[in-house]
Amino acid sequence: MKSKIIFLFILTLIMSSCSGDDAKSEQFEFLEFEKDVVLPSLNSGDITFLAIDFDDNLSNWDLKLTDDAGNVLPAILSSVQDTGFGYVDHAIQRIAFKAAPKNEGVYTLEIKNKTTNQIYIDHFLVRSKTFNKIEYPYTVDFSIISGLSVNETRPTADYIYFHNIKNTITSDLVTTGIAGIRLEDLTTLKEYNINYSINAETKKIEFSVPPGVPEGNYYLSVRYNNLTSAYFEKDILVQDEKVPMVASINKNTFKGKETMTLKGSNFRYKVDADLLPGSIFTTFKVSSSLIFVNSNGTGEVQLSTYDQDPSFKYMNAEGTEINFPIPGNTSEDDFFYSNDYPRTYFEGTVQVRTGPYLSKPIAIRIDYK
Repeated sequence: MKSKIIFLFILTLIMSSCSGDDAKSEQFEFLEFEKDVVLPSLNSGDITFLAIDFDDNLSNWDLKLTDDAGNVLPAILSSVQDTGFGYVDHAIQRIAFKAAPKNEGVYTLEIKNKTTNQIYIDHFLVRSKTFNKIEYPYTVDFSIISGLSVNETRPTADYIYFHNIKNTITSDLVTTGIAGIRLEDLTTLKEYNINYSINAETKKIEFSVPPGVPEGNYYLSVRYNNLTSAYFEKDILVQDEKVPMVASINKNTFKGKETMTLKGSNFRYKVDADLLPGSIFTTFKVSSSLIFVNSNGTGEVQLSTYDQDPSFKYMNAEGTEINFPIPGNTSEDDFFYSNDYPRTYFEGTVQVRTGPYLSKPIAIRIDYK
């Protein structure tokens, strides 16, 4: 009888440890809200975030939504869907919950997995006006998903915003009565007022982030004299200015099939990975290029960030040396211009570009034949 009781006890342990929900649930990784700033809503609507390994059994989750006064609002998990994007063995999921945040403020979302007891807490803003379009030359985009088809609206892009680079708000915002542009640190809510101007031709708002703003994630808003504000709907990532500096070139006159060697610093921009969503699954790298300029125009040779591409080997891992093999001749499809026809020589300048930053030009000549 005793052996039978022991057998039943062991069988019970095995069955409970292999139950469907417990076996499926695991630690999930919250990536980001699709919109960090949302509009007030009188009726319950979907608010979405992206995650990895989020259990699609809706009953395994508890959500708690509170406003900045501590009031608890109804929040109901409504769907878990694959986005079609992901990392090697990890699909990125879009999770939606229904809520009606009626008033402006800071809202706190607590997500709890009832089978693992994992708890994650994050915040988003509710503001009465938002916008979603900012551009700058050579944008560095670290978005983790994009639109799946022509019928699906592309999510607002996640760009890196660098010190001393001019950005243009291309959304249709009122450009009169502006009191200023402000950045608010996501963690500390410390505020920074930054300079702006109105482009006389495009009538668009332009701004740059000064070096006095520390690296990090921020809310961006345009403030008006009537005490209203328009908020960019994604938080923005600010990074330091790191201009590529060419200290030396092996020579200034080359022949086809020779190697041009540039030595210096900041040839590859390295981003603080801890500030990027999904950084534990992938390594994000900012693209670098060689820029060739002559009287006919500009040509660009990208120095790949992927180690399987031949051009990846042109730069060392430290980002301090580039060894570029000059082609023996040029053709219609080649990457930089010649000064004559039938393309016997190039005379102009070469620069290193990393992200939006350019090194000073260096005069060179290449004789292909």
